[in-house]
Amino acid sequence: MKRSHQDPAPDFPADLARNLLKGCAQPLLQDFPDPIVIADRREEVVFLNRAAAKLFGDTLAVGDRCRICGNLPAENPLQPERCKNGEGLHRVPILLPQGGPTMPFTITTTPIKGEDGQTGGCFVVLRNETGLLAHPVVELQMATLSGILENFPMPFFMVNPNLMVTHVNERMERLTGYTREEVLGKMTCGAMLNTVQCDTCDCILKQVMEQKKPISGLRRVVRDRQGREIQVTVSASIITDPEGRVVGGFEAVRDITPIVEAERKIVMLTELTQEGILMADENQQVLFANPKMAEIAGRPKDELIGMSLGEVLTPQHMKMVAEMLRQEGRELRQGSQFCSTLEPPGADQGDHRVFETCIAVSRLGERALSCIYLRDLTERIQIERELQKAINFLNNIIRSSVDGIVVVDTKGVPLIFNEGAERILGYKAAEVIGHPETFRRFYPPLVAAEMMRRMRGPEYGPPDKLNTTRLAFINKAGEEVPVNFSAALIRERGEEVGSVGIFSDLREHLRVHQELEETQAQLFQAAKIASLGRLAAGVAHEINNPLAGILIYAELLQRDLDPESEARENVEVIITQTIRCQQIVTRLLDFSRQSLGQKKLFDVNDLMRRCVDLIGHQTIFHNIRVYLDLDQRLPQIIGDPGQLQQVFANLLLNAADAISGQGAITITSRPAYHQDGVVLTFRDTGSGIPPEIRDKIFEPFFTTKPPGKGTGLGLPIVYGVIERHGGSVEVDCPPGGGTIFTLRLPLDSQEALGKFDLE
Repeated sequence: MKRSHQDPAPDFPADLARNLLKGCAQPLLQDFPDPIVIADRREEVVFLNRAAAKLFGDTLAVGDRCRICGNLPAENPLQPERCKNGEGLHRVPILLPQGGPTMPFTITTTPIKGEDGQTGGCFVVLRNETGLLAHPVVELQMATLSGILENFPMPFFMVNPNLMVTHVNERMERLTGYTREEVLGKMTCGAMLNTVQCDTCDCILKQVMEQKKPISGLRRVVRDRQGREIQVTVSASIITDPEGRVVGGFEAVRDITPIVEAERKIVMLTELTQEGILMADENQQVLFANPKMAEIAGRPKDELIGMSLGEVLTPQHMKMVAEMLRQEGRELRQGSQFCSTLEPPGADQGDHRVFETCIAVSRLGERALSCIYLRDLTERIQIERELQKAINFLNNIIRSSVDGIVVVDTKGVPLIFNEGAERILGYKAAEVIGHPETFRRFYPPLVAAEMMRRMRGPEYGPPDKLNTTRLAFINKAGEEVPVNFSAALIRERGEEVGSVGIFSDLREHLRVHQELEETQAQLFQAAKIASLGRLAAGVAHEINNPLAGILIYAELLQRDLDPESEARENVEVIITQTIRCQQIVTRLLDFSRQSLGQKKLFDVNDLMRRCVDLIGHQTIFHNIRVYLDLDQRLPQIIGDPGQLQQVFANLLLNAADAISGQGAITITSRPAYHQDGVVLTFRDTGSGIPPEIRDKIFEPFFTTKPPGKGTGLGLPIVYGVIERHGGSVEVDCPPGGGTIFTLRLPLDSQEALGKFDLE
């Protein structure tokens, strides 16, 4: 490069560098074996000896600027202005390119000064150290140094004071993507690393060389050749010459990408977790808190750092942590888990939140750290309480249900057997739950399979459901129990997990239904009897008058006939049959009577005894024993004694006819179960009443006696009288034989009281 600067000021002294070359100095310097370069005060090269000319060739000549950065590496300390300022650099190692392999040189610069002490130029000597390096000891030391640098376990590089890179190892090449040829002497460390701190006052190497203090462990983000960001830690130190002057810097980096990624994952976990996490040191000072803990404590996360645990948690937590820290030396690690409560800031007094607390104490290095994890259970506990209330409510419904409820799993194992099922089937829940063999006793497998088939088919109701179906279960006593049965499949997330069956006992329903049918039949019978009674009353009145005339004229005719006359016997037959007709008409009138006659409060036992005494002397009772089993505590009732006596007489006469002349009749009287009436039974030892005619015996004019022996009005009269007294008549024929008539009479039937007044 040719000079381009202005001439110095006129008062500047004569150029000492040029004066140095006059005389014999120049020939001596020409033959000097080491390269010599002399520059004047204008920084122009005024002399190159033969060795220097050979070394630099066409790259440096007399008249060129002495700042030969284009010919020497960037780290070359050959800077004449230092000589001009009176500074000298001694024995500075450099690497000089020589069209091939690098050559080590040592440069010594000496300022040229005049008598007045001012610098007039710069005297530079370059010494080739190749010969020195060829020495075995030096060669070994250099090889060792080269091996150490090349195999250094971390990426590193070196720079000169201008931050120009002078050396990189292979690991640094792989890290940055730049080769040595691209970097050495051509790129600064800032260009190679491309961090945000490069080329600023935060540059680590700049700080190290200025402060002459090493720095280690700083985190940086470097960018490689493709712009990819790499997380690293850096350590830097200075390079000095033998005199202790700073001639460069050294920086090693460590790729901590896996560590940073792991840290980010940990941060993500602590940020996203629903557990509050707190870390404290031996003095119980908070070192770390995640956002959830900040939410629990009601303070910003940054504010929690440095606080005492006592300001955040309860004395219980403090006590547990302190105790575990005391025991920490005994074991490698300590842990504890328990439930605790905290009162959130700003909450009403007593509005506590419940937390599951885990505390762990562990030693990291020389520090004992305690970690506290808080999991908020308040909402879960509230949900569990509500769920438990719902479960208890459902259990109460299931337990108190009148209907039987049975739940089984997909294998047919009973899971629920409520009290209704216990009452209906006679089994205890403990005998059924978990015992499919017991379940199959009252619910046979074939029946279960059929019910499952119906539930899965569309013809018996909606999908997975079975509409009410009539079934018969077998209870513990082996009896059939008619039930109304409905069922449904139980599914969770679409998967079948069991089935539930609900059944109601029909026995009481069927009994009430049967009683209703019997009552309806009785009402129908009563209506029929009442209708026939009205008809009989009219017929009786119409027949009574002709019969009275027949009887009168027959008696008159009898008086006029000779007692020995054959005709007289015929007239007697007429009179006898007429009287019989009158008796039938009288019974018809009794049957048709719709109201009670004389009414009074009377003793039923006394009336029964008089009735037995009255008819017990008839011929039909000669071989019949009548037993009276009358309760002396029997209360008196209100009614018509005359009509009831006729009822008793009819039942006794019917019993005597059924016995066929020899047997026994037992009459009992007892108070009703609720003490609201009396119950009378007439039991005979006869042949009984065939089942096919039992529902006809109370019909008027129905009789099993031969013609002339019965009118078929006795039992209808019994039925009508008892019905008018507000009572009921029941008939039963036990398997052992005989017939039992049961009369139930109320004490104060409103129906009876409404038909007559008490005397």
